[in-house]
Amino acid sequence: MEKLKHFSVQGTAVGSDQSIQLDEISILAEPETLRALGVFLINAASEMALNGREHVHLQEVIEDFSHEQHVDFIALNRALILPA
Repeated sequence: MEKLKHFSVQGTAVGSDQSIQLDEISILAEPETLRALGVFLINAASEMALNGREHVHLQEVIEDFSHEQHVDFIALNRALILPA
């Protein structure tokens, strides 16, 4: 794998809206879902690079998104958003 530029991960606990910086994340999902999340991140990066998008929500691009069954991923464009 190639080297990555600096990035950070923020998140919220279930039932909270307070963002905290995370040290690591674990995704418990089927391989099919992990691939779909990878495609989402690739597409979000393309949208940011080509169209200057500030951020992209997973919940806006998948069918039948449910807060009870899914976790929203929000890809943020570091070039446009300062870290918290």
